[in-house]
Amino acid sequence: MAIVVEVLSRSGKVLSYQAFEKETISIGRAYDNDVRIDDPYVEPSHLSVSSQDDSNTLILNDVDSLNGVKINGISGQNALIGFDDIVTIGRTRLRIFKDSQNVAPAVILSKLEEKMEWLSMRRICALLAFIFIGLVSANFYFNSIVEVNISQIMKVSLSATAVACIWPLCFALLSILAKKDAHIVTQFNLLWLFLICHELMSYLQALLQFNLSSVQFIYWFILLLKGILFFAFLWFTLFIAFHQSRAMRNGISIAGTALLAMYVLAPHFFNTQNFVAAPRYTSQVLSPIFRITAPESTEAFVERSENLIEGLKQEVEEDNK
Repeated sequence: MAIVVEVLSRSGKVLSYQAFEKETISIGRAYDNDVRIDDPYVEPSHLSVSSQDDSNTLILNDVDSLNGVKINGISGQNALIGFDDIVTIGRTRLRIFKDSQNVAPAVILSKLEEKMEWLSMRRICALLAFIFIGLVSANFYFNSIVEVNISQIMKVSLSATAVACIWPLCFALLSILAKKDAHIVTQFNLLWLFLICHELMSYLQALLQFNLSSVQFIYWFILLLKGILFFAFLWFTLFIAFHQSRAMRNGISIAGTALLAMYVLAPHFFNTQNFVAAPRYTSQVLSPIFRITAPESTEAFVERSENLIEGLKQEVEEDNK
């Protein structure tokens, strides 16, 4: 039965793997050791590990080293160790165990993950970033009611881009802490796709409101689409960052979307003030070339306006009673 030694990174990834068909192995900085550790804080002969035939545990012996040995962060000289124990000598982390240790069953290879391989391409990441910056710049320009210059537009678009980068960086860090691959380029590509779709929905909302009179219906319709888009974005972010069950991924995505919906919809349900001192409005003016539907006649517009005014009068009278 062989003794296996794995050298681990600070995040827990396996850097090297060695197996020895011996009852006892030595570990240290000297070249005559079975496992040589190139670490100035490790003794030439730092520790030895012996096998016990009747169990999966191993006996670790510290050879009077200067900096000692830590097992799971606790100092010790002679101890029994197994697969779940992390041995630290100097600044080097090791996992030492027998080759009879059982491993976890294989995970089903997802076809969806194979289809998302193109998201790991850096040139696509750069292209999508430029598209997002262009859409944000255009949106800022078209919605500005004062004259703006290139420096102002670039300041706004680059600031929005910098803030957006926090999301994939946070998930990449969480992936590393969970001992998974960061997939940083894939996370960024997914983010740019989400933000580009979000910006395009804003343009779609302006186009629909320009052609249709049901402004409120269009607002809620676009809001629903954005909610579905955020759910899909969060779902795929979790899919890339972690290996978790579909039920857990669905639950987290639904909860995250629900929290965002509560934040967005709260002012609509709890704001009882009818007067707004600083109302928000859009200054977009579209050309008649964007007109898809037939224009409303003057008579229909006047009639609809009169009905709206009459309805407002009735509401005022009812409030005064």
